Amino acid sequence: MRITNKIMQNNSLYNINNNKVTEDQLNTMMSTGKKITRPSDDPVIAIRALRLRSNVTQLSQYYEKNAKDAESWINVTADALSTITSVLTDCVKQATKGANKDLTIDDLSTIVTQMDSLAKEYYATGNVDFAGRYVFTGYRTDTALTFDKTTTATYTDIHDEFNAANIGESSRIVGKHKLDSSTILNDDTQATLEHEIVERTVGRLRLSYNNLDYVKGDGNTATIKFREELKQPATSSVTSKADIINLTFKDTEGVTRYAAVPINNGGSTIKIQSGGITYDAALTNDGTYKVTGFDNNTGETYILNVNEDGTFTGGSTNVDSAITELQTRPVSTVTYSSTSGQATVNIPILPAIDQSYTMELGDEGFVATVNSDGTFTLTNTYPTQNNDGTYSNEVIQITSNGSVKTSYLETSLVIDESNIIYSTSSEAEIDEAYEDLVSNPTSSLAYLNAATGEILLSDALKEKFSTLPDLINTKTLDVVYDKKEWEPGDIRPENLFACTFTDDNGQTILYNQGNGDHNIAYDVGFAQSVVVNTTADAVFTTNVKRDVNDLNNKLGELQQINTTLKTLKDKLDGATDEGKKEKIEKEIASAQKAYDFLREEIQKEFEHKITSMQKALDTANIAVTDNGTRAKRLDLINSRLMTQTTTFKTLQSENEDIDLAEAATQLTTAQVTYEASLMATGKISQTSLMNYI
Repeated sequence: MRITNKIMQNNSLYNINNNKVTEDQLNTMMSTGKKITRPSDDPVIAIRALRLRSNVTQLSQYYEKNAKDAESWINVTADALSTITSVLTDCVKQATKGANKDLTIDDLSTIVTQMDSLAKEYYATGNVDFAGRYVFTGYRTDTALTFDKTTTATYTDIHDEFNAANIGESSRIVGKHKLDSSTILNDDTQATLEHEIVERTVGRLRLSYNNLDYVKGDGNTATIKFREELKQPATSSVTSKADIINLTFKDTEGVTRYAAVPINNGGSTIKIQSGGITYDAALTNDGTYKVTGFDNNTGETYILNVNEDGTFTGGSTNVDSAITELQTRPVSTVTYSSTSGQATVNIPILPAIDQSYTMELGDEGFVATVNSDGTFTLTNTYPTQNNDGTYSNEVIQITSNGSVKTSYLETSLVIDESNIIYSTSSEAEIDEAYEDLVSNPTSSLAYLNAATGEILLSDALKEKFSTLPDLINTKTLDVVYDKKEWEPGDIRPENLFACTFTDDNGQTILYNQGNGDHNIAYDVGFAQSVVVNTTADAVFTTNVKRDVNDLNNKLGELQQINTTLKTLKDKLDGATDEGKKEKIEKEIASAQKAYDFLREEIQKEFEHKITSMQKALDTANIAVTDNGTRAKRLDLINSRLMTQTTTFKTLQSENEDIDLAEAATQLTTAQVTYEASLMATGKISQTSLMNYI
């Protein structure tokens, strides 16, 4: 092959250009610190860089943001729990001091005042927040744990739950109200004899609140529900599917309604009740679907036609617009042994909406309530009427995935106005209630003292309730009542109980109508999350305030009878008539008997409060342990995140970043090579064919 000067010049220029490109690439690498500037420079490095950058970004989100936020939340909770345990420890100490029988009334008053201050600090600590979010109120982070001022807020159907261990006793000095030092010297006044002062003790279930919303003549009732095990606990299996229609439609008045309606295609008919409307859906002969909604208040009927693919095709004239969707949902088959035999119920696992709604399960005789948290409550629609005036239902609580959480037989005892002690009831009427309970020990008799927030029980009910065995995932007693007068420090019912709230506009909100937890979890790693919040029911109890109320009430009675006793003794010293002296002496003997009873009772109250406060402290300590466990787990995750972040950043750097020393050496080499190629090309370019002629 003949090599010409032109070929040599072209090759030289080509090499010069390549050397210049190499120098430019190295120069760019030196200035950017990166191995590549575009994916085409090195596709392998580019792909690996994208993957590593994604990993580093995720780890940075977990380690620098999520985990730090979770750690701060847990630390704020830990500080609050530390205060709570300190306060409750002091309460236990004060209760222990108060149990000393040698203390004077002034000493007792000082102790109760200190316990009252400690109780206020206990509940005030429950309103601690993290970045404007209350830490103990579950999902309702914008609502404080307690009321901050005296207010009227109407709460109905408060479900106050207890176990058998909460059954106690209530003692009353019957006849004490007759002791009146201001009228004893009246000629027509009979002295209260000593045998008229009697201590009566009945069973008691102390509710979480006092001053309940019951006024004589209003017709309001309260209900005690006690739960017992079924003959055979309920079981469930999810083995089949059901087609449903999810619909959102707006009527001609602009009201938007939501419902999830199972399609009835033979078999028992399932109807949905939501927002005052009863819905059912059916498969038509042409393969499409028809949803019918009947307004139970106005009598109006809504019809929605749905195509085979689930799209809305039109409806009645009162339907303005609609969005429909055809879905397939699992069906939970629940089996249990009822009072009438073996029962099997099929429940479509319908989706949750903002408020609870119910399913009438056709001919099966059951109603399933779909709670707002996606869980279900199954009850039979034909309760058993018992001989003592109570009635019983089988109740099965089902989780959102169709499994059984708990099942029980629930018997309801209604307390009507004939057995309610109102705030306006006289002392004599209260005495009569205690006497009624004592004189009917074998009856299923209960009174509600609306002023003090107590359920007073006959011996038969006390024995029955106090021996109820504990149940799985539920409590054995549930008292349903109303309240609307609230004091500062009262825990808002929605933070502890299922209840219904009615606002000033008459709108109702159903709280906690389900069995789901209010856990707030942070994603702090790949497929790892940590629950950061501690809910109020895991820490707080209304018992602390109620214990102080009990002590205040007993102390007030003791102070009152002590004042009466002193006044009577003063009158005795000033009396000159023998008949009046005799009357006063009888009154003094009766008052002294009442005083001795009350002094004994308040000592017992302090002894009981030691146990009660210790239980509250134990509850708080468990919460401290749980919070500490989560904090420790978060620390371990943080350590792993830090290690992983360092590792991936190192890998990212090794993949993308240049070695400056090596790059500088290569750049110098490229520059020398480039300059050498210029010199060589210059010499070659000076030689032509004429040099050889």
